[in-house]
Amino acid sequence: MKKLLNILFLTFHILPFGMGAQENSTSLEQQVDSLIQYGIQNKAFPGAQVLIFKNDSIQLNKSYGYQTYDSIKPIQNNNLYDLASVTKVLAGTLAFMKLYELYDINLDDKVSNYILSLNKTNKKNTSFKEVLSHSAGWLPYIAHQNLVLKKNGAFKRRTIRPKQSKRYFIQISDSLFVHKNYTSKIMRRIKKSKVGTVGEYKYSGLWFFLLPELTKQLSGLSFIDFLNRYFYIPLKLNRLTFLPSGQFSKNEIVPTEIDSTFRKQLVQGWVHDEAAALMGGISGNAGLFANASSIAPILELFLNKGNFKETPLLEEKTLETFTKRAYPESENRRGLGFDKPSLDLESPYPSKSVSNESFGHTGFTGAFIWVDPVDKSFVIFLSNRVYPSRKQRGLYELDIRNKLLELTLEN
Repeated sequence: MKKLLNILFLTFHILPFGMGAQENSTSLEQQVDSLIQYGIQNKAFPGAQVLIFKNDSIQLNKSYGYQTYDSIKPIQNNNLYDLASVTKVLAGTLAFMKLYELYDINLDDKVSNYILSLNKTNKKNTSFKEVLSHSAGWLPYIAHQNLVLKKNGAFKRRTIRPKQSKRYFIQISDSLFVHKNYTSKIMRRIKKSKVGTVGEYKYSGLWFFLLPELTKQLSGLSFIDFLNRYFYIPLKLNRLTFLPSGQFSKNEIVPTEIDSTFRKQLVQGWVHDEAAALMGGISGNAGLFANASSIAPILELFLNKGNFKETPLLEEKTLETFTKRAYPESENRRGLGFDKPSLDLESPYPSKSVSNESFGHTGFTGAFIWVDPVDKSFVIFLSNRVYPSRKQRGLYELDIRNKLLELTLEN
């Protein structure tokens, strides 16, 4: 099916514009228009934002489609999307790189030397390099949302209630509030969770939930305050934030999913990731919302070796260390917090055209960022591909994000 859809797309959409025949931004825009409209027409996502930076400037910054399939609210360039695991780069890894510089952290140091509560767990010997490269053997994910539900689907006592109170004040949706002590339970579960084979690649988000604790312990600042001080305020990122519901109108925030199993309501303006939601919406794993324009300065910072408009925010050596493969002799393609290209020639990822020096990340909700220092370009793609349900896989089946990269690199 995927092969047939790709053939149909090439026949009816890309070829009329002559892929690679024209070498200008107009041609690129036409080809991207066709690709994104093809995705919308085939219900891979109801709408999207695309930003392409190349040749020292933004070549395309455009919105497509609607917030939902009812075609009522068109996507605008200022609309915010849930970034899901792209948060790992734009918050988690970004914060850790600065901590690494400020506090002279050795990547081979044990995490338990800094987060002392890990000393009496099976994670006491885990190094920063291992957790950042997903080779620590930690579990991929803990479905905390399932642990608050009874068999009949109702919430267990002392977990979640429909009204805010002194004990239940952590908001996870328009009408649900978590008990104030539940975040502590989540942290204990993470620290006590099983550990598999160390050194073997296993994608895990658990470490990124511990980053706010590490940040507070070292800097004395909350996770948000730390990111604001060193990155978000200097870069003037006015539409990149955690907990957007208290800062922006609903019309400006794209709905993510109609949650039919956990929250049992539309999730809009509250982080989609259930574990991050139960943690209060702030984590290094998920929780950021943004429009493409507010992501671009961070990627430009990466592209310019830690400088943004001649202002140094990170050291060049730090970016080199984190964006190269952590274990180049192994099958693990990951950098430190960053995803890297696959070296498999039969099934290249994310595209056959990217350089080995490139890096980025994907997000479950349909977000994607990729930076290629060799081509001096980056791509941002934001969508709510999980609307109305996460069961939808059109974004993967049509290979939209990878095709977008191909168009960028070949024009």
